[in-house]
Order: sequence, then C-alpha cells, then structure tokens
Amino acid sequence: MLQNTKIRRLFPVLDRKIYGKNLVYFDNAASTQKPQSVIDSVVGFYRESYANVHRGVHRLSQQATDEFESVRRKTHVFFNATHTHEIIFTRGTTDSINLVANGFSQLLKEKDEVIISYLEHHSNIVPWQLACEKTG
Repeated sequence: MLQNTKIRRLFPVLDRKIYGKNLVYFDNAASTQKPQSVIDSVVGFYRESYANVHRGVHRLSQQATDEFESVRRKTHVFFNATHTHEIIFTRGTTDSINLVANGFSQLLKEKDEVIISYLEHHSNIVPWQLACEKTG
C-alpha cells in the first residue's frame, strides 16, 4: 500500500503551502486534483494528437479514438465489467447522476417511488426531484 507521502508526491499541487502549512484538498466532489501522470497525458494529447473521438476518418481522429478505446478496455478490466460497452465516460459525477436520473425517468411511472437519503449532496437530489416531477 502506498504511504501518504508517496501519494502526495504524485500530485504537484500538494507541494504548495497555504498559510504556511501543506495543502490538504478535500473538495474532490467538485473538482479533483490531478497527478502528474494525468497532467502529462493531457498535455501530450493536446500537443500531439488532439482530435474528435469517433467523429473523423483522418489520422488524428483515428489515433484519438484508438487511445480512447484503449482506456475503455483498461477500465473494463480494472472494474471487471462484463463488456467494454458498459464503460461510459462522462465529464464528472454530477453529469453522471444527471444521465442516470434522466435515463431512469424514462422507466418511472406515476406512483413509483424514488428513495434517497437525507445525507445526499444537492447534486444527487435535484435530478431525482426533476425525474419525479416529470413522471408524477
């Protein structure tokens, strides 16, 4: 298991001191800090092969699509999913919750119940409220 100091070294922003103390970042629900390997990958993609995924027949688009699908396969293996098409990438947790709630709203009928806890974050309450309003 990685030790805290080894993990911190992977994230450049955690080298910062705020008010003379090491930065501790707890707002991961809103935006998560990136390790150097992710920063390097994103910069490399923008510099070397930026193009739309699944949207072009030119070389850069094909390369971007190949890289995208490679990550989908790795994620599929990591999560032990049955099929690669079960892996869906979104922009973040809120976007994902909205997609799930909107999808389920197509299945809900009047008088169905959606149960959430009182501990839910606002971003997990509103989509379900909207789904309930939409379906009765």
